[in-house]
Amino acid sequence: MAPDLWLYFLAVLAVILLPGMDMAYVMASSLSAGQAGAVSAVLGIATGGAIHVIVGATGMAAMMVLFPQFFRVMLVVGTVYLLWVGWGIFRSANAASPTQTEVELMSGTTIYRRAVTTCLLNPKAYAFTFALFPAFVRADTRSLLAQTLALCVITVTTQIAVYSVVAALALRSRAFMQARQGVMARLMGSVLMVCALLTATQAWGSR
Repeated sequence: MAPDLWLYFLAVLAVILLPGMDMAYVMASSLSAGQAGAVSAVLGIATGGAIHVIVGATGMAAMMVLFPQFFRVMLVVGTVYLLWVGWGIFRSANAASPTQTEVELMSGTTIYRRAVTTCLLNPKAYAFTFALFPAFVRADTRSLLAQTLALCVITVTTQIAVYSVVAALALRSRAFMQARQGVMARLMGSVLMVCALLTATQAWGSR
């Protein structure tokens, strides 16, 4: 791996390890929907990460830098969406049985789709793209396609590795958590909503 790609990997790893909306959604899906939900959530987040790389490499990030109002619109939309998802999980505690919550009732396709949307509307990812992409996408070295593929592979692989560990830890504690399902639904819903607000506030303030 080229030296600049090692630096990119370390930067991506540091950002992914920070607790945020993506991690909270993987945990919630794993606890509520089991292994199938965990796999769908991890793959959905990884798909969103790949799209982020492609969008950043093709110039969308530059456009959003030139038009900050577009970035702010994305922050608002992403925050509102994650608040809605978090509130849905939180509210499901009122009707949760020992074996079912709102997330558990969703199909793997629905969890995957929501995971992709969660990642795409994550303002932390856009802030990361703005800060790092200019340093790693260069016109005077490798082709744009080769650079994009390399960054995409690093991003997706790192996401899958980290979030698979998160999902595995959540699954190991699932039986314990299911006995306290109402409490966990409120906790995970609250975590998701708080992560959405904190991430949006930090990203907005960095502009």
